[in-house]
Amino acid sequence: MTTALIVLAIVIAAPLLYLATLDGSYSVRRSLDISVGRKAVFDKICDFRSWPDWSPWLMHEPDARLVYSDKPDQEGGWYTWDGKTIGAGKLIHEKFIGEERIEQKIEFTRPFKSVCKVWWELEQKDGNKTRVYWNMAGKMPFLFRFMAKKMPEFIGKDYDTGLYMLRRELDTAAEAPRISFDGLVELPNQTALTIHFEGHREEMKKSMMEGFPRLGRYVDENKLSATGYPFTIYHQIDAGKMHFNCDLALPVPAETRSAEFAVKSYTGGRYYKTTLKGSYEFLQLTRHQTYSHLQMQKIKPDRKRASLEMYENDPATASHTNDIVSSIYIPIK
Repeated sequence: MTTALIVLAIVIAAPLLYLATLDGSYSVRRSLDISVGRKAVFDKICDFRSWPDWSPWLMHEPDARLVYSDKPDQEGGWYTWDGKTIGAGKLIHEKFIGEERIEQKIEFTRPFKSVCKVWWELEQKDGNKTRVYWNMAGKMPFLFRFMAKKMPEFIGKDYDTGLYMLRRELDTAAEAPRISFDGLVELPNQTALTIHFEGHREEMKKSMMEGFPRLGRYVDENKLSATGYPFTIYHQIDAGKMHFNCDLALPVPAETRSAEFAVKSYTGGRYYKTTLKGSYEFLQLTRHQTYSHLQMQKIKPDRKRASLEMYENDPATASHTNDIVSSIYIPIK
């Protein structure tokens, strides 16, 4: 065997040997309280025909082809999905244990083949409230074992989103997100009064609650005119540590000068826009779903440019947090 062939064999074998050392197993568990009785939750989850209304995956491709069994809300019932971007598979009811537990099997056929165990636990709480647990346990295919450690976080955020959407369907008064993927847009160049912030998420919330009203008062007191919605522009985000480097900004005419606030210019360009109708607390999940959507659509974000959050109405005037409107703009290559 020539030296070149030996080197090639080593290059091929090394990652396979590494994958062989990995277990590939993963598990996910998420929960949420819903202010309705257990039977209502049980009936909603059991009826696969309701899933398009609250599935965190089907919202990415509402026109995916769905097929249901004759009795999709009974043991042995199933539905299949087949989409261009969300892949294909089958979810099956395997066993119901009273109204307390639903055991399911999910079979993925595309983009890769895998079989996972899914189960729901419904715990009746004091009053008319149910604590819902959504669980999954599975094992990544051999060539994808390296992804196993990331799966709980990645799928967990989908489960969080789905549970909030399920709650929205059962309790219309509860806080819940409505996410719409609006598509590619072109943002213009903007000049803005700004307050710089660098720190952790909780500190950022306080800075926003104080900072945006300050910017608004300054504009009013100095008889300036805002030229658009207030926004936050994120220069750096460390999602793991929840650390942010950003500017709180209120767009103003290009000729604006200020001794109190920094006046900065931001270059526009191509962005992908997602709209959230709901509490600011759901912006992080909306950002996650936006990046998931871009990956499914094979749209490449431009990570060298800053992303934006735009706040399209005043939360103080909203009758419910579900009426707050925000939009996320991810720069696109």
